[in-house]
Amino acid sequence: MQRFFAILVWACLSTATAGAQELTGRFLLDSHDAGRVTDQSFAGKVRMMTFGYTFCPDICPTTLSTMAAAIDALGAKAGQVVPIFVTVDPKRDTASHLKEYVQAFGPSFVGLTGTTEMVEAAAKAFKVRYKLHPPMTNDPDNYLVDHSAGIYIMDRDGRFVAKLGHLSAPEDVADRLAQVIDGKEKAR
Repeated sequence: MQRFFAILVWACLSTATAGAQELTGRFLLDSHDAGRVTDQSFAGKVRMMTFGYTFCPDICPTTLSTMAAAIDALGAKAGQVVPIFVTVDPKRDTASHLKEYVQAFGPSFVGLTGTTEMVEAAAKAFKVRYKLHPPMTNDPDNYLVDHSAGIYIMDRDGRFVAKLGHLSAPEDVADRLAQVIDGKEKAR
């Protein structure tokens, strides 16, 4: 029984350690302007990122609207932040489709896509989970995607600072961004 208990404790600690692995924020994806980018492509800028898909009925447009309002609230500091939307549905979210979608939220928004493998790797680097569901009709492109929701803030060097809920108030997001811009909040 003691041996079982020791194994159980070790398993729990191993799981806790694995769950606490660093959020790397590394990625290799294609921008909506059809250029290949990495996390280092945005070096020097504070990054505000979210994952989702353009056909999302509610969470994604709400999150992107919050991000847009946060950018507006930053005023003169807004140029130091790049808002990024990473699709988890690269089949439907082509670069041209993403460009049209993210530009509706503001001219500084960047949409990122890539191959299925590239998107999976980026999601893993941010600990984002997602699942594509079977089509709801005979149309193979009529499906939903469950996905993690939230706003990631990365510092100028691409290090993780904070993850905010997708229902965060724009003022709270802007405040956190301003703290990172001003050097008052550091990477974890």
